[in-house]
Amino acid sequence: MIIALLCAMTGWAAGYGILVNGKTYFEAEYKGKDANTGTYDEYLAHVKVNSGDYLQLYDIDYQAAWAVELDQYSVAGFTRSGDRYTTTNTGCYDFYIKLKYGEDQLYIGNGSDCGEGEDLGNVYAGAVPAQCEAVLMQAFYNESYDPKSPGVSEYGDTKWTTLSAQASEIGAYFDYVWLPPSAYGDGAGYHPKQYSNQNSNWGTREELEELISRLHNAGSKVVADIVINHCANMSSWCDFYEMDFGEYGKFQPDETYICSNDEVNAEWNKPTETNEGSGDCWGKATGNADDGDNWDGARDWSHDMPKVQEMFIAYLQWMRNVMKYDGFRYDKGDGFNNWHHWNYNKHAKPEIAFMECYSGTDEIQRRIGDAKGDLMGLDFDLKWHVFNSFAGWDYSRGRGDCIMSRGDGRHSVTFIESHDWFLRPDNENEFGGRGNSMTPALKGRLMQANAFLLSMPGVPCVFYPHWAKYKEDLKPMIVARKWAGIHSESEVKDEYSSATGYQATVVGKNGWLIICLGDKANKQGFGADYRLAASNYSTMEGHNESFEIWVNSSTDKPDPQSIEEVSFQPSAVRGEKFIQEGRLLIRVGEQVYDMTGNKIQ
Repeated sequence: MIIALLCAMTGWAAGYGILVNGKTYFEAEYKGKDANTGTYDEYLAHVKVNSGDYLQLYDIDYQAAWAVELDQYSVAGFTRSGDRYTTTNTGCYDFYIKLKYGEDQLYIGNGSDCGEGEDLGNVYAGAVPAQCEAVLMQAFYNESYDPKSPGVSEYGDTKWTTLSAQASEIGAYFDYVWLPPSAYGDGAGYHPKQYSNQNSNWGTREELEELISRLHNAGSKVVADIVINHCANMSSWCDFYEMDFGEYGKFQPDETYICSNDEVNAEWNKPTETNEGSGDCWGKATGNADDGDNWDGARDWSHDMPKVQEMFIAYLQWMRNVMKYDGFRYDKGDGFNNWHHWNYNKHAKPEIAFMECYSGTDEIQRRIGDAKGDLMGLDFDLKWHVFNSFAGWDYSRGRGDCIMSRGDGRHSVTFIESHDWFLRPDNENEFGGRGNSMTPALKGRLMQANAFLLSMPGVPCVFYPHWAKYKEDLKPMIVARKWAGIHSESEVKDEYSSATGYQATVVGKNGWLIICLGDKANKQGFGADYRLAASNYSTMEGHNESFEIWVNSSTDKPDPQSIEEVSFQPSAVRGEKFIQEGRLLIRVGEQVYDMTGNKIQ
């Protein structure tokens, strides 16, 4: 139930909050400077706590938890012990951090009575779960609804009824299942026409509801593919279907909902005797200017306008509460200002939310910041560079430079392949090159890539065709990850990286996992405490494309500390971040700390 917090003083990067039993609560608000004491105050939360709860401060930028001295005027019943506070109280309280530059204090005061929705069980958990152990499946590929589509004869279609028949097996291995766009629209759904109409090329609304129910019963949560940057029309460039979300509202969008700088208004679209252009719609789009990147294949919604926000808040609430989706994948996440993602998440309350943004890691992380941290990103640099290198038998990049390798696995959805490249005649970016990823010659390298994916931090997303063809190879990898308790924020010790091999140890909640690729997969093992959980040994054209996954099986397993259990140095979480040998570190004066607050010798 971790939530991104706000700080009006300096933005997302400097926000503080309060953890109650390891869960974060909205929302920090800068209160200003006390001219008499020089103290800066931030209001952290108004929260109901119960006797026996433990509390901590939380720094959103470094995701660090710690405790400081209690202010002398704080209410009785709260005691500081190590990195946390314990309480014998039950009731609602206000929490303030008093920033005094090295002498920080926490003030706890009696709050007003808890109103409806403010009890612990009803506080929104946020869309970026901390230390997430989930494994995700993308349960479709390019036009896999169509029996005539390339690949369907070998990997099967992924219509709602087809996936329903596999729900039990999928649920045994995957915590989240990402479905394609389910609104009525063109083709696979990436040009939606009517959001409230859930009959699509993938199947009927009734079949979709049955699929979601079966996946839930099998233990999987379901992620909706949300396409709200743009929308297709009924018959002209500016007419839209009515959007009827029942109790959440009814909307009839028109040309005033379209961005004023959409191509419908472009000079080259002005009707002439020889060019029909955008016809009678030319010049009629009167929404605010697009606050993101334009998509010229359909009309772009003006998200900066309150009535557009109202429509999409209603849509997403309806998807959560009526259609019973658990999370969102936002298509074209750079199509509008990412503040809107935070706003939509706040109202619809998805359990997990991530976006597509093709840009590099710097841009993706900036956009996550614009969403106030309450959004994850598909980790494109991991695909572009690391996995492309694997396809060429080169492991020298190690983990590369991506969201995950920068120590921010909490915001990273890692993946090898997706519908945007697989079997696409117009795209060379498929693993191993256009049309090559699933050929027998690529199997060894593809299994290496999946072994790496399922061993590393972030939330790994397995691609449906890989599962359909190689599920018996993938199952032990997933089991090994879950057995060791590898999670989105796991620490990685990169031990070896060269053109011919890679080795790393990954710290999980239950044990350690060692991943070996190429010439590091040598069957030698790591002592009696480790067992071989998954492996494959093969060579191709003189290259070693083997892999091994070892897990610690000692009865005295390591006990990695989770973020809420680590005693952080307050000064450490306010230092300068930098990357060294693939690790995110913090420098405070001459001392260097890792992200768990330990001094680096």
